[in-house]
Amino acid sequence: MIPFNRMARNKLSLRRAVLSSLVGLAAGLTLAAPAQAVDGPIRVLSGYPAGSGNDALARVYADALSKKLGVPAIVENRPGAGGLLGMHALKTATPASNTLQMTMDHQIIMLPLIVKEPNFDPKRDAVPVARFTSFNTCLVAGPASKANSLQEYVEAVRKDANQGNYGVPAPGSQAQFVGFVIAQQFDIPMQPIAYKGAAPAISDLIGGHVPVIVVPCDGVTEHVKAGNARVLGIAAEERSHLFPDTPTFKEQGLKMPSDNFVAVFASPAMPPAVLKEITAATKAMFDDPDVVARINNTGMIASYADAKELEAIVARGNEYWAKQVEASNFVAQ
Repeated sequence: MIPFNRMARNKLSLRRAVLSSLVGLAAGLTLAAPAQAVDGPIRVLSGYPAGSGNDALARVYADALSKKLGVPAIVENRPGAGGLLGMHALKTATPASNTLQMTMDHQIIMLPLIVKEPNFDPKRDAVPVARFTSFNTCLVAGPASKANSLQEYVEAVRKDANQGNYGVPAPGSQAQFVGFVIAQQFDIPMQPIAYKGAAPAISDLIGGHVPVIVVPCDGVTEHVKAGNARVLGIAAEERSHLFPDTPTFKEQGLKMPSDNFVAVFASPAMPPAVLKEITAATKAMFDDPDVVARINNTGMIASYADAKELEAIVARGNEYWAKQVEASNFVAQ
């Protein structure tokens, strides 16, 4: 028969052992599943109207981010001033708002060069997360031009200066300075005609109101297939899958950056732990074939680059286009 005191001691030891095991198990579960830093809705800004290409990409991203992190991600459109209002909204976001922006290269590179008082500093007021897509810029001829190649276009402008009028999506857009580079390279007169977006420029091209335009290539694919437009050159390192028979500007003796992109930037107020989780989730999206297909279906090319590489792309673009803006005597507004 076990003495009472010994029995009590045995029960006490057993209780301590069980309690110790439970504490250890709880600690192990805590280590295995740490609390997530992103614990509230994520705000994804688009500096362009609902229904635009940028808006479409922002919605693909927000949906994928929500699924990756298990929290709502809401797209908020802040159109105006060529994307400048979107940059201001990113700059002034609060830490708790978890604010990101689907940002065009025009916003982060060109706006500080063409706006007299942009009231934002890309290096200070926008934190690079990742490049989301890349795209190419095309020189496109319509019914008002007989050119079927860049060389034919150059010869046509030399004979008739009116053929040098070219449509661009916005005043001071990179497209405007692509035209400037072409004009300088071939010593021909070219005059930009600024529109409020690529769509009206394309419409005027097809209507024969302007001989050529410089726009993102994805916007003219259907018109080229229909025979209403012809691509004369593409700003790209390699031939575009959209127009494999069209030589690049590089092949035709023109050197310029081909790093057009749409990228994700974060608010400078975003807590580091939140930024880290969002950065990891963004990278993981590109391992998901469904997300990649949805990006490509917008006409853009899914093209991930991390924050460091994105920063280098922005620096290259800024250096090159700053020289063109200065050389063109463009007057900042």
